[in-house]
Amino acid sequence: MRLAISSPRINDILVYKAIFRDHKINVLITYASKVDKEAFQETYRDEIGCLLLDSGAYTLNKSQWTRQMFDIAKKYGHFASAAASCYDLMFNLDEDFSIYGREANLRNQLYLERHGVDAIPVVHDLFRGEIEYYIGQGYKIVAIGQCEEGRAFDQMESAVWRFHNKGVLVHIFGNTNYNHLAGMPAWSSDSSSWSRYLKYGNVMWWNNHKEPTTKNPGYDRLYFPKDNSQPDPKRGNFYLTYNHRKEFEEYLGNTLNIEIGHLLGVNRVQYRNLLNIVFFTEMERRITAAHAKNGWSFKC
Repeated sequence: MRLAISSPRINDILVYKAIFRDHKINVLITYASKVDKEAFQETYRDEIGCLLLDSGAYTLNKSQWTRQMFDIAKKYGHFASAAASCYDLMFNLDEDFSIYGREANLRNQLYLERHGVDAIPVVHDLFRGEIEYYIGQGYKIVAIGQCEEGRAFDQMESAVWRFHNKGVLVHIFGNTNYNHLAGMPAWSSDSSSWSRYLKYGNVMWWNNHKEPTTKNPGYDRLYFPKDNSQPDPKRGNFYLTYNHRKEFEEYLGNTLNIEIGHLLGVNRVQYRNLLNIVFFTEMERRITAAHAKNGWSFKC
């Protein structure tokens, strides 16, 4: 499976590559963001694995730009066409996430195709024929985006299997639930969770000293509060009283050649980001192994 890190800083990529020289991170960047796209597309493209381009429809849906959606479609189409050689996948401008959005989203899809963009359609309705439409049109890769009616596991699993049984590869937007992804033949996904963990003072790691369960496949969430005198147990394992702290510190040293002090010092943002990115690259490897046990093999 391919799991892309969503919207990292280019420095996050370079720090990771300095340690893991033989591995490249898969990255998703968003057209609507202010990220330095040239750095990803050209300057450091060789340091990145697969590079995916999202239209940023989620952002656009929450901004006044939606009032100029057709103009955005033209700008996105122009950008995607000019930069096509830099990206492995480019997704449609799916402006409407509701169950009534199929027509508007399809209009954008066809507009992009007419202008030479090999856009991946994004499905937002799992029940009313949208899946069957894209299968019937011969698309080989389709994405599943946010759905107005939710994306419960059984519904998502059913949708993925309907595509998979017809030979269609599926990218799932914004899902990094290990049990979900390991339990169905999803080809690709992306994560913005790695950066949200930073916001809440969390770092993640795969604890091989912990017995996996059906609810937790073997990872821990550590919490580094701003005020050590008032840790919130709901936010994770407080690092000072963590019962696997010794094992965690050994992991930091053996895997990243750092100490826990690096997660507390002036460069803590850099090191916490690094740790969370490593967590998701390891998740990618573990999901790929779980897929292989089920006989699912994808070329990523």
